[in-house]
Amino acid sequence: MNRRRFLAGVGAGAAVGAAGCLGGDSAERPFPDADWRAEDGLDVATLAERHADALVDAGGATLSSTAATSHEGDAEPSPWLPSQEYESRYDLENGRQYVRQEVTETDEPDVSELYVADGTAFIRRRTADGTRYARQSTDRSAAEFESAMRSEVVTGIRVEGQTEGGETEYEGLNLWNPTSDGGGEVRGEPTARFAADAFEGDRNIPETVETASATVHVYESGVVPRLVQSWAGEHDGQEATVDVDIDYRDLGATVSEPGWVETAREETSG
Repeated sequence: MNRRRFLAGVGAGAAVGAAGCLGGDSAERPFPDADWRAEDGLDVATLAERHADALVDAGGATLSSTAATSHEGDAEPSPWLPSQEYESRYDLENGRQYVRQEVTETDEPDVSELYVADGTAFIRRRTADGTRYARQSTDRSAAEFESAMRSEVVTGIRVEGQTEGGETEYEGLNLWNPTSDGGGEVRGEPTARFAADAFEGDRNIPETVETASATVHVYESGVVPRLVQSWAGEHDGQEATVDVDIDYRDLGATVSEPGWVETAREETSG
């Protein structure tokens, strides 16, 4: 969710209450017959498919994410991910998308926004140097727009890649050891809750993972309304932590044109 990824998206397209007892027999595990379950764990590929299908079938959704980062030294390590907030909203029926990314915990504003509709992408960037606008054409079919949404709404759940042998693999929750942790609730709807305390993947930040934890909530439909992940360890000679909170909400909501877009049209006309 860095700025490079944000701008690349132009062309390509979390309130929780945890409850219930810890894992035990099937009576203590909500939705025991769900096909996205793998006994006490998760079938990540199936979960990702059910999650994406539900959001697409709803016609749209909002992805909200916060990244809270810290390091022990005075000098910022390199590379580094600053604390930030990210939001992406899709409206398939109207072919609209809105993206907002803000770097937080800084004295100076650093906010990027994107609005896509009717074949045009408008961008607003606000920093200490002022506000700048840009526009560009987007040649994206309805099928390509849906594909872009499917790809983004599995953030944190599944990242598709290939092995050296060319086989498809899925990187996301499969890098953790999610185990049934009873039931919970997100926005008034019951969830199955899974907890993890081991991470087997490689990360850029922190480069050495010493401790890690994750919690994921799943609705019976397979929608993942919230996923929380945390990593801590040595990075560039100092201890660092990264806490990521991902929230999926507003299923079926539409995207309205932001008020700043009219100014963007005027500033970029001609």
